[in-house]
Amino acid sequence: MTPAGHRYEWDRLVPHFVHPLKVVIIEAMSWVEEPISPRDLDMLLEEEFGVSLVAYHVRGLVYIGAVEKVGQRAVRGALQSFYVLAAKEPAGAAVTYE
Repeated sequence: MTPAGHRYEWDRLVPHFVHPLKVVIIEAMSWVEEPISPRDLDMLLEEEFGVSLVAYHVRGLVYIGAVEKVGQRAVRGALQSFYVLAAKEPAGAAVTYE
């Protein structure tokens, strides 16, 4: 509990719960604005993180509903999945102002 009159410092808490790569993925996907695979995301991010780590975090974003899987295609004997940002309103966004 914070003392009366003090604001809770969310800026210090959020980085411990939101992996920076998840933020980068969401930013990249909003910039690209079309279905993209973890492999393509990794290439877009100059292969700084690796496909496995990007795919892991994309699946985490799917799990929480921030990203959705929209398709797959066969590539060299494996399935390549494609994702987009979810078109859902964030919780509490249905508030209307008059």
